[in-house]
Amino acid sequence: MTRPIDPYYVQEDDNLDEMAETLKPALQFTDDDLARLSPEAKNLFSGRRHLGLGWLDRYEIVVKVTSSPGGCSCGMREEQKIVFDMRHKVKADLSDAPLCVHLMAPVLSIFYMTFDRAAEGLNPLTCIWRYIECPMTGADEGASKARAQVHIRDAETHAPVTKRMLAERDAP
Repeated sequence: MTRPIDPYYVQEDDNLDEMAETLKPALQFTDDDLARLSPEAKNLFSGRRHLGLGWLDRYEIVVKVTSSPGGCSCGMREEQKIVFDMRHKVKADLSDAPLCVHLMAPVLSIFYMTFDRAAEGLNPLTCIWRYIECPMTGADEGASKARAQVHIRDAETHAPVTKRMLAERDAP
């Protein structure tokens, strides 16, 4: 059983033993360097420990159009979606929306925030990023621009990730 991490609480006795042989050569650390790591640094390494190396392959970002009043200039329609892998690539076989650079642009900041949060073992997508909209306002002052819901999902099951901690997915 993998124990979920509380990102705001680091156990004082977490010495990262099982990661030491990887961290020392990668960071040119000694045992003393590892022992002197701050609780915040240990927390970041602990988060990566629970995510594992393959986490980028386990999740997808989905942008689903919720409204496009009057039709946007790129042709986005309600219920269409663009699915990205965690390496920023569009999964064409799972996407049915036209590739609109304007609506895709806000997704880049979501990826950056996702990586930062995931590195700490948190659910990478917070409620702050549930919705995005096309930044192109046009002559109608934005009345016809597309708006979309964004969520992260499991790449295998397509179930939305709703747990606060990614490590909870492994808990019984």
